[in-house]
Amino acid sequence: MVFQPLLGPYGKLPILIRDDDTNFFTKTNMLESIYSKAWKDGYKVCLAIVPFQRGTNDICVPPDIRISDSHFSVGDNKALVHYLKDKIRSGTIEVLQHGFSHHNTNDGRGEFGYDSDRKKDIELGRNIIKQAFEVNPKFFVPPGEDIANENLVALIESGLIPIYRQTFFDTFLRNSFVPAHIKHIATRALAVKYKHRTSYGNWAIQLVKPVIISVAQGRISWSLASMKSSNSSSFDSLFKLTDKVIESCTISRSPVCIINHYHLYYYDWNTSITRKDLFQAWKQILETFDRLKFGWKVTFSELYERANQIRNVRIVKTGSKITLESGTHIRGFSFRTTASLEPSASLVFDEEDKIVTIDDLIPDKKLILYEKS
Repeated sequence: MVFQPLLGPYGKLPILIRDDDTNFFTKTNMLESIYSKAWKDGYKVCLAIVPFQRGTNDICVPPDIRISDSHFSVGDNKALVHYLKDKIRSGTIEVLQHGFSHHNTNDGRGEFGYDSDRKKDIELGRNIIKQAFEVNPKFFVPPGEDIANENLVALIESGLIPIYRQTFFDTFLRNSFVPAHIKHIATRALAVKYKHRTSYGNWAIQLVKPVIISVAQGRISWSLASMKSSNSSSFDSLFKLTDKVIESCTISRSPVCIINHYHLYYYDWNTSITRKDLFQAWKQILETFDRLKFGWKVTFSELYERANQIRNVRIVKTGSKITLESGTHIRGFSFRTTASLEPSASLVFDEEDKIVTIDDLIPDKKLILYEKS
């Protein structure tokens, strides 16, 4: 018998938005223009904030700062701090820590991509965010989706929960048996390829995409629907990817995170939206998810807390008898099963999606179900 617990309450599909690169230079109207409609529609936005942005050659920094090599604390942008603190209080955003200075090396590796002691930077960045926004960030997003095993361990030991990409290439880079010079060749080739892509066409589309989330104890990872999805070069391919992710997660009910970068819509930090085609595509993606009747618009904290509750549900099958017991109160606990269950006042059956829901799992109170013979 297959017994698959689902993360969302009442079998709903968890939908998250993660926007990267908010930093000292971010203007409040940039975030407001991109997300005002999303907030109105009930979405919550998880902002990956750079604590101490470095003036480096990166599109997340205004052009006139990119060669300054100076550092800028997000807390010094008082207008942004005031704006985001208000959003935090209203529950419409969640603050994530996005590295320390967002500085990538010449070979394309992120600042946390090498096995080196970055504990000091992790703590300094967390303190900057805590002092600025009066919240202690729970989650850490590595810049460039690049993080070494040593830094994964350091983050978990520090009490932060890493949110990171998990692909074959990432596994290759974290493999301690692969020589450093081989990794250097691979990442250098990728950096050159990426630099070439950014010189023409719709390269920005690759930084806007829905991905599938996996929640484990102490960490959250995401993966691509396919290798082709990392090379989206047209709006049509982006919409096909969205449809593919929705189709897959409709069956599995695995969480979906829509990754975005607010500054993409403002070419070279223009004062108003210049990439109107990309902005329309962004709105279309959100509208596609919004049409789902079983979506759960959620933050990483809410999802992670729910996952911990579900993980601690004890399920024991003895013959046709199934016993469920939970240490906490769980509302709307849903699961998929290949078995047919006897009718019960405790159960709600969704025959179309093969989902069974228990309205309430009461702490330390055993719930008995029976499989049909």
